[in-house]
Amino acid sequence: MENAVLTDFHAHILPGADHGSKNIETSVKQLKLLSAAGVGRVVATPHFYPNADSIKSFLSRRADAAELLCSTDTEGFPRVYLGAEVLVCPGIERMDGLQKLCIDATNVILLEMPFSHWSESYYETVYNVSHSGLTVVMAHIDRYPEEKAIRLIEECGVYVQLNAECFAKFRGRRLMSRWLGRGCVAAYGSDIHGADKTAACRLGQMFEKTGDAGTAVMQKTDMLLSDAASLI
Repeated sequence: MENAVLTDFHAHILPGADHGSKNIETSVKQLKLLSAAGVGRVVATPHFYPNADSIKSFLSRRADAAELLCSTDTEGFPRVYLGAEVLVCPGIERMDGLQKLCIDATNVILLEMPFSHWSESYYETVYNVSHSGLTVVMAHIDRYPEEKAIRLIEECGVYVQLNAECFAKFRGRRLMSRWLGRGCVAAYGSDIHGADKTAACRLGQMFEKTGDAGTAVMQKTDMLLSDAASLI
């Protein structure tokens, strides 16, 4: 695919929706940084913690943040899509309205695993979500123990997303190469919090340096977002 559009699939850029951006000024800076790094599309993924929040209150908070973002001058911004980064808690597949946390107008949901021990119930939950009609993308797979992450892919049938931070160190780049070689990476993400120029720049560099492999990832991202409705 020529002229692949770099998509940031994991970004905390909605003002006041979570701790990623405290106000509209920060959000504007974030989007300008991402645009300067070559990003053409951004999926806004504020944190959703099922153990501490309701879907109704989360969606209300996200809608208010989206309205505020749209009220500013968005010329020159990347296209923005609304989603969420959903923490896996056992049993979330039974939550009424879970599909509302998918990227707008799609069945694609971004999940993150906890940084604690994963009991069998966590694998069962991811399996159940991915077999409920939703397409699961696992956030920042590079942060987890490799053997546990591979099990998620093999047993639960998920796609994975790589964070740009793994490009920062030699060991991380070797890990990134292994993940790309497995063919399961469907998205890159800056995971930007605050006006972090480094996160934006690393994403652009990772896409550029991974060449054909990066283009192949963006092709998978295009597939995931083919029916998505953009906010701006």
